[in-house]
Amino acid sequence: MFRSLHRLLFSVLALSAPAFANPPLVEVVQPELRLVRDELVTFGSLRSDESLMIRPEVDGRVAQLHFREGQAVSAGDLLVSLDDAITRAELAQAEANLSLAQKNYERAQRLFSRGASNAQARDEAQAEEQAASASLALARARLDKTRLHAPHDGVLGLRHVSPGDYLEAGQDIVNLEVLDPLKVEFRVPQKSAGRIRPGQRIEIAVDAWPDERFVGEVYAINPRVDEAGRSQALRAHVGNAERRLQPGQFVRVAVILAERPDALVVPEEALVPRGDKTQLALVEDGKAVFREVRSGRRKDGWVEIVEGLDAAEQVISAGWQKVSQGSEVRVRRVERSE
Repeated sequence: MFRSLHRLLFSVLALSAPAFANPPLVEVVQPELRLVRDELVTFGSLRSDESLMIRPEVDGRVAQLHFREGQAVSAGDLLVSLDDAITRAELAQAEANLSLAQKNYERAQRLFSRGASNAQARDEAQAEEQAASASLALARARLDKTRLHAPHDGVLGLRHVSPGDYLEAGQDIVNLEVLDPLKVEFRVPQKSAGRIRPGQRIEIAVDAWPDERFVGEVYAINPRVDEAGRSQALRAHVGNAERRLQPGQFVRVAVILAERPDALVVPEEALVPRGDKTQLALVEDGKAVFREVRSGRRKDGWVEIVEGLDAAEQVISAGWQKVSQGSEVRVRRVERSE
């Protein structure tokens, strides 16, 4: 009697065991809409938009420096005065010579009009007057060359001379740099150059500001491909109003090829590899469903799903290894942070 009751109880427990077993627990997330960009990442350097060396065109002694090193200047500002004693004396002499030549020409004209002189004498006086006028213009030009002005707005560098130095024509005085905007010089592989056009947006990153990206725009593409590296040189402009970027800095350049502001993304760990195919495990009516999808860009732990997924569906991000097609699951929703 006792053995019969024991067998009956064991049979009841065995038959009812599946009813007490819980389905596997999985974590699910909701697909998100995010900005996804196709980028071409390379490296480059910053250059001044304009960079020149202030040099004298004539020999002379430095009489005065009208600037401070590192000073911002405007176009036309006086930078250097050379000693002009000799050139001013030459100018005064040229003015006196012109005055005399003009009077001689006037006298020759009056004599010719009264028939007291011939045309040759008048023409010679006219030529002397014209030569004296040219000498005066030359003397004024030489005097102007003793005063050096800034050719455009910019920031001065470090000077190479001091007041009292004797300079030869073409000797370095100080460099002038245009720092806003700056040029970004970089290269891209030959196969990628065809995807870039003037006006295309770029973003650069520098070690000095690791958490920021500075926006620029491509403005020139070298039509000639470098034969050694099979790459193409490009230039872009990037704004630098706050002077946080410096010429010569090494930069990482991201050329923005395409943007999709409402791309569908899921956590990278939700992807289910199946040979050469990619799948996602979804939850539909409390059951696991495996579906093939086409993925796109991957970045920062997220992957873009180009095809095969709807934004309203639930994606299993953890635990898909414990389930099979059509098996019942218990769901725990997970909120992902950035």
